[in-house]
Amino acid sequence: MRTTFTILALAAGLLGPAALRAQQPETPAPTTTPAAAATPAAPPASPRQIAQAYLYLEPFQARVEVLFDSLTVFGWLNMTASKTTEVTAQMQQNVVAQMTGMAQNWCKLRADESTMSGQLTGVAFVKGEPGRTLPMEPGATVPAGELMVGVMFEFVIPGSPAQLELLWNSFKQPVERLPLTVFFANSSETMELSPTLQVARWENKGRLPKPKPLAEVPTIPQPYVYQIPLPMIIWVLIGLVIYIYMEVKDKKFPGGFAPFLASWLIGIGVTYNMSISITDPFATKAAAIKTTEDGSRIVEPLLRNVYRAFDYRTESDIYDRLDRSVHGELLRTLYLQTVQALTLDGSEGARVHVSDLSVNIDKVTPASEGFVAEGEWTALGTVGHWGHQHQRINRYKAKVTVKPIVSEWKITAIEVLEERRL
Repeated sequence: MRTTFTILALAAGLLGPAALRAQQPETPAPTTTPAAAATPAAPPASPRQIAQAYLYLEPFQARVEVLFDSLTVFGWLNMTASKTTEVTAQMQQNVVAQMTGMAQNWCKLRADESTMSGQLTGVAFVKGEPGRTLPMEPGATVPAGELMVGVMFEFVIPGSPAQLELLWNSFKQPVERLPLTVFFANSSETMELSPTLQVARWENKGRLPKPKPLAEVPTIPQPYVYQIPLPMIIWVLIGLVIYIYMEVKDKKFPGGFAPFLASWLIGIGVTYNMSISITDPFATKAAAIKTTEDGSRIVEPLLRNVYRAFDYRTESDIYDRLDRSVHGELLRTLYLQTVQALTLDGSEGARVHVSDLSVNIDKVTPASEGFVAEGEWTALGTVGHWGHQHQRINRYKAKVTVKPIVSEWKITAIEVLEERRL
């Protein structure tokens, strides 16, 4: 696939005007002519040097991950080590702490010419090679030659930016080139950064999928409510009765008719905006939810919206969308539980994007308000991390309590009976 990346060299940094420099082609390695006589044994190979970057793009979030071989990082920290050096848990903690302090400002991101809010979210030791990493057991001691050190940055971006500019502003010897792979939707593109080419621009052109809208939840038919200005009606009737009585009896108003009329009109003005609500007594009431079909019709979109809320990345945006389907104290609890369920194990904190949800309701029990649905749902999600895809499948068996809140169905309680990670 022809790359759509344009690599920019910015003389004044990411925030200054862009000045495009032509990338110099790498000088090909000289061809070596084999010797006729036996070649003496080659000197021991120098430790491999790894520097690999990944940019993961999703609506509302960009995540930058960069891997370095551990020996390079040890050199930056003035730590003596070889490929066979056993890296203990304590050494790992020391490196993570020092790298966390060093790497805070290594990466910046702009979207549509505006600097995006972001931060370093993690530093971790990673076992294996780029694209072929292995899980690290907590507290394990591993030879340095088998380890890499990864840094991860997260940025909040618009849902569908027209373009993104990535700046990597820290090149330390011996790293002179930084290959970069960009993942978006189901595609990827590659490029390379260097000390003279530190900025890359990615053009969206509609390739980054827009966030899915919330699923439509069946509403609850509401009877018509009449607003009756009863206080004003009563005041008018009282005034008319008094007036008719005085006329029939041929009596004079105390102080004259003018004060009576004035007080009557003032009373009408005071009670004009006073009204009472009366529900239409002949309206048809909403039928009780008793069947599994009706329960599924309501519960499935509610659960789907819970996961769609986590397509957003800021806490306030997530809460706003959870509030469309969840009510009461459950809102905070469900937020924390779902964040934990969708976050990969370990210190990196990459979050799974749920792409498919299957809901099966087995039993529905009507309640005084709403109903209780019992069944299971399966959430299928994926996340890109350190150059390869992780798949996460969670299955829950639970009782879900749903109640009418004004004219909408909302989840008010969830009792998880069983949770399995497949």
